[in-house]
Amino acid sequence: MPITHRHLTQAGAAGIGVLALFALAACSAPDAGGNAGGGSGGGAITVAETTAPTSLDPQRSSMFADRFAWQLSYECLMQTTADGEVVPGLATGYEKSADGLSYTFALRDGVTFSNGDTLDADDVVYTFERLTTSPERIDKELFPTYKGVEKVDASHVKFSLSSPDAGFVNNMANPLVWGCAILSKSAEKENLATKMVGTGPWTQSAYEPETSLQLQRNDSYWGDKAKSAKLSVLYMPNMGTQVSNLKAGKVDIIFPDQGAAKGLTGDKVEVKQVHTDSTIFLQINDTKAPFDNPKVRQALALAFDRKALADQAYGGAASPSAYLPPSLAWAPKVDQVPNYQPDPAKAKQLLAEAGFPGGVKTKLMYISGYDHGTNDLLATMQSQLAAAGITVELEPLEGGTWGDRLTALDYGLSWNAQSYYPNPYQYIAPAPGRQGPVPAELQSLLDSALKAGSQEEYQKALVAVENKEASIVYPTLTLLATDMFVANTAGLKGIDVPSSQSRTFLAGVEK
Repeated sequence: MPITHRHLTQAGAAGIGVLALFALAACSAPDAGGNAGGGSGGGAITVAETTAPTSLDPQRSSMFADRFAWQLSYECLMQTTADGEVVPGLATGYEKSADGLSYTFALRDGVTFSNGDTLDADDVVYTFERLTTSPERIDKELFPTYKGVEKVDASHVKFSLSSPDAGFVNNMANPLVWGCAILSKSAEKENLATKMVGTGPWTQSAYEPETSLQLQRNDSYWGDKAKSAKLSVLYMPNMGTQVSNLKAGKVDIIFPDQGAAKGLTGDKVEVKQVHTDSTIFLQINDTKAPFDNPKVRQALALAFDRKALADQAYGGAASPSAYLPPSLAWAPKVDQVPNYQPDPAKAKQLLAEAGFPGGVKTKLMYISGYDHGTNDLLATMQSQLAAAGITVELEPLEGGTWGDRLTALDYGLSWNAQSYYPNPYQYIAPAPGRQGPVPAELQSLLDSALKAGSQEEYQKALVAVENKEASIVYPTLTLLATDMFVANTAGLKGIDVPSSQSRTFLAGVEK
């Protein structure tokens, strides 16, 4: 599970004004992988996952792997397409007030839960009131400006915010349905830890914890119905077991690691490499010398050849990345971002100007063996930094020790990783307590982004933030976006995994 250590910050209040309409005219769900048509076919598909869910309750866990189960049954008011566009989901659109402090959503007619209940405003109110009782306070991480929600009428709900938050609607469209999954109010009598009661294209038919999750096509689904009649998810922690079952035809789809993917070639198996939005970055402790000096931080940025890092550490199973992942079509290309082109000679010059003509020495801590490429990545980073005059001692640590030292600011440099964020603001937001104070000019840009009046304005504002952070090399230094793999029996249709790694594409898979 990727480590995430960034949290949203709140902006100040904005002025009041008239409602600005964000009407979204689409009337059906976005295509999740070639899923067009009525889904009247038969057949079944079987998928192997490495990690079994700790809970089927979408409000009671922060585990990334758990979301792969939830998104098969649950949905949100909005949805995010594979190219990052926010489109209608269980809501047909929304109105945003001119001051950015309220969002009113119009619910879609004719949506039913798997228990037969019809979706209405009471369900949405119940969902978000219950979310505030999450033991892991998921609401605080995803909706930090959320004040409350109220029923306007049976088909409209109004959310109130404490301050403008242009990314609110992005988190309301999380394709992993984390934090925004809509629950049925009457389902509170169910044990949601083992029984999903959602509105999605699949309904749960059986569940054996740690072993399997069985689903069937939801023939009452409001959108494009699943292509296959049944979906079986088998939990196999051993990758070798997954591979052997795929080759034997007992499993149709697996998500192998890089090593296993290399050995899966043949006439009966197809393998795809998928670019994801999970990134690896360098945490910089700018509260201590020498990284309190902006020229030293700039030298650090110029030391890295990201393409070489991807090739040498991950065998090409990663891509150079700036703060905003390269899958975002509107984000600048990596080579257009300040200080993102390698220049070891200039790095040495900057160190000399900062008072370190002989270079600097520091330590770089990381979680040893975090994934297949981490150890090789850190060794390659060490070599590249040395060529730029920065000598680092690598500190491989256990996860708990690493996390404690990160929180205590007891480090010089630290490797870090984060999983997919539906709200791109979270890729660039400083994490309070993980670095020094936010520079005033940067804070102004962050506040302006949160007050954006449209998604287009929001995206432009986030690009401005990225360019500023890259120019001052603060608060972090993003290096790579990692890839994932999907392997399937030859001839299977609809294998189209999005960069979020969402399993919603399974509704479009058929034999």
